[in-house]
Amino acid sequence: MLTRRRLLFTFVLFTCLGFGAQSAVVAATNANGTVTTVVSFDLNQNQFPEGLAIDKQGNIYVGMYPTGQIWKITPDGEQSILAILDVSGSVGGGLVGLAVDDEGDLYACDASGRSPTHGIWQVDRNGATRLIAALDPAGFPNAIAVDRNGDLFVTDSYLGQIWKISRTGEAKVWLKDPLLLPVFAYGANGIEFDRGNLFAANTDQGTILRIEPGDEEHPPHAEVFVESPLLVGADGIAFDVRHNLYVAIDYQNTLVRISPDGEIRTLATASNALDFPASTSFDQAKGERTFLFWTNFGVNLNPSLQKMDMGIPGVKLP
Repeated sequence: MLTRRRLLFTFVLFTCLGFGAQSAVVAATNANGTVTTVVSFDLNQNQFPEGLAIDKQGNIYVGMYPTGQIWKITPDGEQSILAILDVSGSVGGGLVGLAVDDEGDLYACDASGRSPTHGIWQVDRNGATRLIAALDPAGFPNAIAVDRNGDLFVTDSYLGQIWKISRTGEAKVWLKDPLLLPVFAYGANGIEFDRGNLFAANTDQGTILRIEPGDEEHPPHAEVFVESPLLVGADGIAFDVRHNLYVAIDYQNTLVRISPDGEIRTLATASNALDFPASTSFDQAKGERTFLFWTNFGVNLNPSLQKMDMGIPGVKLP
């Protein structure tokens, strides 16, 4: 049996392994600005991008779901493979969410489904890797948010929960809630902090959840911030400094912006070459922080990395 999400595109996964994206500048303009394709990836080499993170120097990290490759793309466009994680498993597996901390270390969700590799890996700036937290192989660690203390919060799309992983690698279930559960495939997904609360997308339920972290006397509490058919397929999320939330809607090939009061506006669609958009991240480099990037997994055979100038800076790394 293949992992649930990948049933959508298994017909293209017979292609061979490899490396060799083609740089491109393919722009499509709509009323909200210009969507630019930064890199087009190669289907014939199994390049299906999922995870995305950007460090303070503007280096872009892209995870290839089927192969476990983590690509590094420098601000001047130089491409290299920083590391390769073992994502193979008896029921399929893949490299999912990425996040970077203030020191430039990278964290990756390895959803191999095998105990020796399934969990959260740390990748240092030289490409050295280590498993810092082994997680339940029945789950699907999908996205990561880093708090100001360096703790990691990881959504599990199968188990309907959020893991908290300390800097020392201690992992515990921080929140388990029906609002995080899947309906038919994927539940809790993209995750980010804003104004002291944690926000998480539920892909199948078409919701954005707001979670109050609680304290020693009160457990975390989740509630629905926004629910809409426009959000069914919600995947990666990112905030700007004005507390607008940007959401990649993979099932619908759209990118939307949600205002602080919950108004939803569609910014880009399949007409802008969006193809199962997955992870999102604002550029962190000085002078470039208004650019939002996202990966297109490529279910419709157009895997890529795209960006759009939102005119508002994204939130800085904690």
